[in-house]
Amino acid sequence: MAGGEAAGVDLSRKFVSESELDERRKKRQEEWEKVRKPDDPEEVPEEEYDPRSLFERLQEQKDKKQQDFEEQFKFKNMVRGLDEDESSFLDEVSRQQIMVEKQRRDEEKQELLEYRSALVKKASAESRREPEKSSSKPSGEQKTSHLSQAHLLVGAVKRRKYAP
Repeated sequence: MAGGEAAGVDLSRKFVSESELDERRKKRQEEWEKVRKPDDPEEVPEEEYDPRSLFERLQEQKDKKQQDFEEQFKFKNMVRGLDEDESSFLDEVSRQQIMVEKQRRDEEKQELLEYRSALVKKASAESRREPEKSSSKPSGEQKTSHLSQAHLLVGAVKRRKYAP
């Protein structure tokens, strides 16, 4: 590469002679024989001529790498389906949550039933006590009702209607 040569081509000259091309082919053929595998062809494959500039070729490679990178991280490639182990785990978690929820509801129902039965017992105990109290003082209640009515009327003021 030193001395203004790139890949065996003298850049100061515009033309390459046929003999120079033959020498390069022979050299490539010798290198090919050293690295050739049994299933490879005997003659070295010809290099494809690419008339584009080096910048254009490198830009194409860069664009291709960028597209591959973007394709790798696209959202559609990030989403994948669940495999069998994951789905069975999620099913088990769901079943456990359902069981916990059912157990909680059963406990709530049981507590409500206990509370209601306690209220009924308390109400029935109070209703048993009330008839005993009411039978012992029937006349006292009537007097207090008259007294309470009298007390209410004492504070009442009757307004007079004015005649025009």
